[in-house]
Amino acid sequence: MLTNATRRDFDVIEITNEMPTHRMGGVGTVMEGLMSGLPAEGLRPLWFVTDHAYRPAQVEALLARFPDVAVGPAEALDAFSAPLLHVHSYQQNPALHAALRRRPAVYTVHSLLAFEASSNGVSLDAAVRGQEEMIASARCVVLLSEAERRKYHALGYAALNPRVRVIHNGVRCAAPYRAPRDKRVLGFCGRLVPRKHPEYVQLMLTEAGFETRRVLIAGRGFSPYARDLLARHGLADRVRFLGWCAGPRLEAFFAAIDVLAVPTIYEPFGLVALEAAARGIPVVCPRTDGLVEVLGDHAFYCEDTSYAAFRAAMRRWDAASPAALAAVCEGARARYREAFTDLAMARRYRALFAELRADPGSPESRLPGSGSRSPAPHRPG
Repeated sequence: MLTNATRRDFDVIEITNEMPTHRMGGVGTVMEGLMSGLPAEGLRPLWFVTDHAYRPAQVEALLARFPDVAVGPAEALDAFSAPLLHVHSYQQNPALHAALRRRPAVYTVHSLLAFEASSNGVSLDAAVRGQEEMIASARCVVLLSEAERRKYHALGYAALNPRVRVIHNGVRCAAPYRAPRDKRVLGFCGRLVPRKHPEYVQLMLTEAGFETRRVLIAGRGFSPYARDLLARHGLADRVRFLGWCAGPRLEAFFAAIDVLAVPTIYEPFGLVALEAAARGIPVVCPRTDGLVEVLGDHAFYCEDTSYAAFRAAMRRWDAASPAALAAVCEGARARYREAFTDLAMARRYRALFAELRADPGSPESRLPGSGSRSPAPHRPG
C-alpha cells in the first residue's frame, strides 16, 4: 500500500476505483464533487483507491496532488479506522466483499449492472453477481435517482437489501455559464456503447440543413460501428473523436460544443447532462430514467429512443429562437444550482452517515455477519 495520510482514523473511508485525474468514467467526476463537498460539510475522509487501472506515475501524481489518499488492495483497509466505509467501486473482489461484511458500509450503486448488460446486449453475469453480493452486504444502498430505485425493485433487489436511499450526484462547476450558444458543433460525451447510441449524433450530419455542422465525440473506445459509419457516409472530416476527456480537455470539449446529444436508452442519473446544464449547453435526449430528474422541463426531449425521434428533437433545437434557447438553458442551470451541486450532494451524504451512526442496529438493515439468505433476484430478460 502507498499512502500520504499522516493519521489512521477518519470520519469515513471513500473506496473508489478512480479519482478526479486520469479518470475513466463518471465515478471520477463524482469523487471530485465529494472531495470538495465532504470537507465543506466538516467531514474528513480517507480516499482509498483499489482495483484501479492507474500506472505507477499516475499513482504518484495522485499522492502528490490530493491529501489523505491510500492506494492498495482491499485487505489494506484494516490499517485505517472509520465509523463507515463508503464504497463506489465497480470492480468487485473477495477481499472487498469481506470488508463490507465485516465493517458498516454504504454502497453507492453508480449503475445497476443487470441493466447495463441488457441495454448493451452483453453478458455481465459474474459482475452482476458480484454487485448483488455487495448490495446484500452493505448497511445501506444509495441509488442515484428515483428511476433507478424503481429498477432496483423491479430486479427484486429489495430482497437483498431493503434499506435504500436516493442521493443525486452533484458537481462543482468552475466553468463560466454561457448561453445561448451557436448551432454549429454537435457534441456527444460518454462511453461508446450500444445503449448510448453515439451513432445518432453522427447520422445528423447526413440530414438536410446539417451539411455544414460538425460533431465532437468525447468518449472511451472506438466502436467498429462508429468507424464504419464514418467510412460509409464520408464523415471523417466532420467528426472528431477526442478519446476520454477530463480536466482541461473536458472543459475544452464543453467550450467548443453548442448542443449535447444524450440519446441513451438507460441512464441511472445523467451526469454529463448535468455538467452541460451547469455550463449553459442545451441538451437533446429522450425522457430516460434520471435525465428527467436532472433536467426537468428544460431540455429538448425525444418522444422515444429511436433515431427518428432524436432527429425530430434535434430539429426543434435547431429551430429554437435565441430567447427560447436561453430559457431552456437558464432553467436547467437553475435546477443545477438548487439541487445538484457538490455541496448539495455532500450534505445529503453527511445526513445519511449521521443517521447510520446514530442507529447502527436498525432492524430494516441487513447487518454484516447476520447470515441471512435472500431470495434470488429477478433478472431482466
